Amino acid sequence: MSSKTSYFSKSLEKGLKILALFNRETPALSQTEIAKIVGLNMTSTYRYINTLVEMGYLEKDESTKLVRPSIFCLAFCNNLMRATDHKRLIKALVDDIHSRYNMTIDVALSVDDDMMRIYHREAADTLTYSLPDFTRNCLHNTALGKAFLSSLPEDDLQGRLTHLQLTAKTKHTITDSETLKKQLLQAKLRGYAMTEEEFLPGLIAIAAPLINPHTSRGIGAVSFDFSVLQRNVEEVQVQYGPLIIDLAARISATIPSEGRLGSI
Repeated sequence: MSSKTSYFSKSLEKGLKILALFNRETPALSQTEIAKIVGLNMTSTYRYINTLVEMGYLEKDESTKLVRPSIFCLAFCNNLMRATDHKRLIKALVDDIHSRYNMTIDVALSVDDDMMRIYHREAADTLTYSLPDFTRNCLHNTALGKAFLSSLPEDDLQGRLTHLQLTAKTKHTITDSETLKKQLLQAKLRGYAMTEEEFLPGLIAIAAPLINPHTSRGIGAVSFDFSVLQRNVEEVQVQYGPLIIDLAARISATIPSEGRLGSI
């Protein structure tokens, strides 16, 4: 056992995983829901929830028994955001591209088999759909997810594809693992992934992976989104392929030596 592993706190890990469940789309959860998602028994889940409530990070509605982040948690997160320069650096890079090209841009990190959006800029007079902050079961049907998958080593990729649920979001969603793997290998070669109406009708997206420069492992992706009424796939590839690769490389360069982007 390495020294890093021996000093790893599983209890702290579970507590932080519970806090990470809450987002704009899921502002409140029941104890049963939390237990199921995190994979804990009800007794352990109650203990973690009660600890977080006592510390002030969560609050419980006694009538509905739902728990949600508290005002204290908001202040805590705000302090964390102010304590890191990573969001400022990413914001500056994304805002520059947004101001020059007026397009929708998303930066997201991989969390298990989901994607967590950490920064978003919407194009003026947009015709595209805004993705939720936390997108589940999306690695196979979004450009962000495909770009991240394309960054994985062969063994890791095969393992992911084995247990991914290739649910069809639209009639264009790829639900065959071999077809998806071929697309991902192509994305690895050219440096970016594409989706055409696979997550939502009318949405075209191009994305490049974010790579930890210290470990050479993928951690997320950045994407440009367009409406099929504005662009076609060939135009997006020619006009924005080199740009998305360059932006992903510059965002990746902001990752600190410990390999995390911090609380952004």
